[in-house]
Amino acid sequence: MWRCLDADVEVLVHRGWLYLPLLFDPEVQEECQTLASRGVLSEPAAANSSHFSFPPILAVQDQLFAQAVSVSSLVDNYARLFPQENEARRRLLREQYSLAADLWGVALDPKLVTIIFYILPHFIRREGLPRRRRLDEGEILDLIRERLPVPPLFAEAARRFLDLNPLKDAVRRLEIIKRKSAAPPEGLMPAARLRAWWEESLTARLLYEEHAGLIKELQDRQHWADAAAEHRLATLLYLAERGSLELDGFGFTRLAQGQDYRIYKHTGPYVLKDYFGRLYLFPDCRVAVATLGRLRPVVVDYYKHPFLRQHGPGQEICLGPETRHLTFSAKNVIQALEDGINALCYSYDSRRRLGYHRLDALPGMMHLVDFEDYRIGEDHPLFASGQLK
Repeated sequence: MWRCLDADVEVLVHRGWLYLPLLFDPEVQEECQTLASRGVLSEPAAANSSHFSFPPILAVQDQLFAQAVSVSSLVDNYARLFPQENEARRRLLREQYSLAADLWGVALDPKLVTIIFYILPHFIRREGLPRRRRLDEGEILDLIRERLPVPPLFAEAARRFLDLNPLKDAVRRLEIIKRKSAAPPEGLMPAARLRAWWEESLTARLLYEEHAGLIKELQDRQHWADAAAEHRLATLLYLAERGSLELDGFGFTRLAQGQDYRIYKHTGPYVLKDYFGRLYLFPDCRVAVATLGRLRPVVVDYYKHPFLRQHGPGQEICLGPETRHLTFSAKNVIQALEDGINALCYSYDSRRRLGYHRLDALPGMMHLVDFEDYRIGEDHPLFASGQLK
């Protein structure tokens, strides 16, 4: 469709719709004559009555034009259909209007902020504080800083991050040059004229989005300038650059796709009992969900369990028929992780033997996964030390 705007042809714009020249042959001519006899085929001027619905074909100056797409969709859908070309145009505009300088720094993407300040506190407690009280933002960053040395260069990054003047100047520049989208031209015209309107409208759209992004970034930085001391902000910027953390059995790591993460929690060792009352010691594993797509709890590493199909990594945990695959939010991530952990540690019923496998494989029965190497006695050292009950 966009290639038609580069062609040396005439196009028709009528009531916000783009009509392209209709390829003509005898069959088309016969069909159009039939439409004309029914009063369906008409001149654009005749289509201005309120009761008229847009025809698929219009006749102008002995030419036939077929309805193609709404003119606004050429601007609205460009980024979706041509993401690389759209991003290239955005980069050129940033250079043209001096927005390519280091205005953004290390990105504090919303998912990272949610993980650190709304998910991590659910699983982490600090000694000396009541169990019901969660850590606030400052306490979380202080705790992380105690466990994770922050390179000195991020103190300088925090100072640059808190300097709002470059962002304010960029916002003012865009407010001066920001353009409004003009209404599309109407009538019969060369494709080059419509192309010029499209270029201008697309530029106005990109400038508007850049301005909105700068305003949002300015608001976010102002929040952190008001809420976090410089050394705490340095810790947060380091986490944004590093993309991973593990603290007291809870952790996350950035995926290769960019702004998505794997969030996990260690189960610790736990004991399950089979039908005959025999004990099986399962080793620690990481139960994880990924923020990319639906939240489905999986085991990260090689692992075997009655609720896993095989003995391998990355397996989805069987949670039963009422499992809900939830979208990303702090509440839903916490629920998915706890559902996965509870399924592994507490949900195996030695009587009903739900799941893909049973702990007590009877003689003569075929079984793909064997748990004999996990069987322990009540004199196991972990029982004697009180670590298992």
